[in-house]
Amino acid sequence: MKKIRWDLFGIFGGIAAVLTGAYEVIKAGGPGSIFIAIALVALFGSMGFIIYKFIWAPKFNARRLQKTGIPGKATIIEIHATNISVNNNPQVKLLMEVKNNMGGVYSADCKTIVSRRNPGQFKPGMEISIKIDPKNEKNVIVDVN
Repeated sequence: MKKIRWDLFGIFGGIAAVLTGAYEVIKAGGPGSIFIAIALVALFGSMGFIIYKFIWAPKFNARRLQKTGIPGKATIIEIHATNISVNNNPQVKLLMEVKNNMGGVYSADCKTIVSRRNPGQFKPGMEISIKIDPKNEKNVIVDVN
């Protein structure tokens, strides 16, 4: 059974709501109603773009890389706090030295969530499993499998 993508329902529902609101403003008429409708679409459209760019796009990228990413290994060089928490678990930014399949070594970074029950999950010098984007080797995520 295929999983229902409820996030897409929310995105398309938001777009439909903004367009319906703009249509209703124009239909109500009055001086400047077209400008109000344009401002409505511009305001909520830009808000939607910001939400997509900073919330949904990283999730879509991680989901895609978990399925299609090339397995690899990386050594953690530095760990930096991002001052962001998800369900009281801190997010950290890892600077890593990545070893690709052809023997090349390069640096890349990624953000990941660390369990507050296991704060020593990532330490400098530790080797971890990652997934590498086949189209952009700098785009990596920590392999959760």
